[in-house]
Amino acid sequence: MADYTFGSVVTLAFDDAVDWQARLFRAAGMNDEDARLSGHHLVVADARGVYSHGIMRTPTYIEKITEGGIDPAARPEVVRGKGPTVLVDGHNAMGQVAAQFATDRAIELAKEFGSSTVSVTGSNHLGTAAYWVEQAAAADMVGFCWTINGNNIMAPWGGIDARLGNNPFGISAPCLTRPAVTLDMATSVAARGKIAMAMRTGSPIPEDWAYDKDGHPTTDAEAGFHGTVQPSGGYKGYGLTFMNAIVSALLNGSAFGDDIGDFFENPTQVQNTGHLLQFIDIDAIDDAEQFKTRMDAAVAYLKESPRRDEVEEIFVPGEIEARKYESQLAAGIEYPTEVIDELIALGDSLGVAAPTSTNQGAHR
Repeated sequence: MADYTFGSVVTLAFDDAVDWQARLFRAAGMNDEDARLSGHHLVVADARGVYSHGIMRTPTYIEKITEGGIDPAARPEVVRGKGPTVLVDGHNAMGQVAAQFATDRAIELAKEFGSSTVSVTGSNHLGTAAYWVEQAAAADMVGFCWTINGNNIMAPWGGIDARLGNNPFGISAPCLTRPAVTLDMATSVAARGKIAMAMRTGSPIPEDWAYDKDGHPTTDAEAGFHGTVQPSGGYKGYGLTFMNAIVSALLNGSAFGDDIGDFFENPTQVQNTGHLLQFIDIDAIDDAEQFKTRMDAAVAYLKESPRRDEVEEIFVPGEIEARKYESQLAAGIEYPTEVIDELIALGDSLGVAAPTSTNQGAHR
């Protein structure tokens, strides 16, 4: 969920938002299928309330494409493997395209072998990890996704300069009658995209989100964006982000350290981002329906805990996002006008018309 506030907003129907983003990506050189996938991925993030990974990033992705940092025509392929473990070369495809290819392979291999490990190199920023691991949950699997960030934004614990990403990971497991339990988190207190959104909307940030360039905690979003993010749990978050880098990047030779360019500020540089997907077919261990029944019971057990006075409801990971998704799928997705106006300008430069609901009469 977002930790920032919007001023005036524009409400877009889910399908209109997806179609708009797909047309923008097609105009930048992607084929219909890849453009639709990329647009759908970003709009799903917004519908879930994860605006930091939604269509606010479309201009950055398209700039990377048009400036040569991403190849819109690249086709990922399996280049190495042994049994249920394979290496995918994304060939500098859009991260969502490489991740979907890897997700499909991971599901196929887990169905055949009971579990799978798909390592990805030559990729780009894959968006939200939830999008990939929830496909595993929908296939009655438990899914894990690890990825190195597109730029260095975290200092080693005790350091000042950025030498690591806040490398995110996602885990999802299905339930019987409830949405999947999904944890999707960066290893910083807050994702840098949230700081970027706060900067765009003029919102302050909490003091525990970021350090300025001199290593001091800051509530100024711009100072935090150009400084470093604070690791979640202090040295524990730092340790977790480094271990994530080991399995997602160092394992397969993807970019690490000074080899990582700035995703936001260097559109011509090839990122060579690495990911790791691991899926477990539940039926290989126990009956999937029984597992999902146990999941329902476990969730109910946690939610029935006596609450502190200030707490209205106890949630499990991903529950707030799932509710937000259903709500905005039905009522439309609220976007800050700053994001919509930037996309309208981008569309004008590409010859892509915006949905009629983005006109000034829709601003409020």
